[in-house]
Amino acid sequence: MKDCLTKGYGIYFDPSKTTNGQRFWENLCHSLEKETIPLKDKPGAVLFNVSAPLKAMLKAKWNRQKLVLRVDGLYFDKLSPRFLSTFRRPLRLFLSLGLWFPLTHNFFAFWANLVNRNYGVFIRILLSDLIVYQSDFSQKVYNRYFPKKLSRVIVNGSVYQHAVIARRKEHYNENIHLITIYNQWKPAKRIHDIVDFVVWARKEKKVQLDLTILGYTRTVPDCVPLGFKKIIQDTPYIRTLPKFRSFTSAIQKVMAESDIYITFSYRDPCPNAVVEAMSYGLPVVGMASGGLPDIVGDAGILIEADDFVDGFFTSHRYEKQFPRINYEAVLNAVFIVTSQKQMYRERVRQRFDSDLGINVVANRYIKVMQSILDRSPEPEIEFSEKFL
Repeated sequence: MKDCLTKGYGIYFDPSKTTNGQRFWENLCHSLEKETIPLKDKPGAVLFNVSAPLKAMLKAKWNRQKLVLRVDGLYFDKLSPRFLSTFRRPLRLFLSLGLWFPLTHNFFAFWANLVNRNYGVFIRILLSDLIVYQSDFSQKVYNRYFPKKLSRVIVNGSVYQHAVIARRKEHYNENIHLITIYNQWKPAKRIHDIVDFVVWARKEKKVQLDLTILGYTRTVPDCVPLGFKKIIQDTPYIRTLPKFRSFTSAIQKVMAESDIYITFSYRDPCPNAVVEAMSYGLPVVGMASGGLPDIVGDAGILIEADDFVDGFFTSHRYEKQFPRINYEAVLNAVFIVTSQKQMYRERVRQRFDSDLGINVVANRYIKVMQSILDRSPEPEIEFSEKFL
């Protein structure tokens, strides 16, 4: 069966997905189009996104094709009443032992996250010959469970919007225009903290900040502070644009005419919204958390953060007990980037030349696929015992 394989590699693409990461995946697939072999011709290796159907990966494995898997992040919620309420009895009672006996918390938190969502990506990793992580942070998280798995780190990319940026109209009022992209599901995106920061800067520091929230759905996570929705809708210096699937001309105009993309995202392996914002020439102010340092580099200012100050399992989807943000440091970063706007915009462009341009990223994937085709068969990697 192995002798029937075609020399070269293919890529599995499902156009029905609609996430930010899927926009990157679609751009990547288009960039690799001329390099790939149709899957029906059984290429020697196949590149999969983590959202690919397990059935498609099992079929490739049966055909003795080599599997390369691009993964994002893991779920790492600590045990809490809200998290445990998502399970049925008697499993809920069993996992609750992690709350009753703190020394067992990590053991039960591991199994809760595995049963809840992580089992899918773990199975796909075990099937794969090589893993592509989106950031050093992503690799560090997975190495807790798969320390010996063959892997590479390739940060997401996008198309630098030269034409849109060239049409940018500078504003000459005193306001500093911040912009961010909304996420209604994950408190860890910390949109509520961004809103709180802007209100604080206005009221306490008398700084003329404006905030635009793209993709606002009017749905807010259950655990955000009461009144959050009302603040967004009633505050005159906060404006919202509705949910979007692609960057329309209206979205592009707003993006290009902003000063800074702001994000407080916590332990996000590779927030693609940040890459997309930077493609419109925007420098970034945020926290040095998750994969943000890999994306931003020197094209902005990231405030120092410790992703593991609360341990491996922490607030993510069901709670908002995140590390405190130093608003004074964030505001100072906003002042520095705004005062040196042209320099930081040029650094953004350089980031796309060296790391974030979609063609640069595509070439890195090409090298990975060629390397896996050249490798001799290796023994299966066993599951790590370090998860306890």
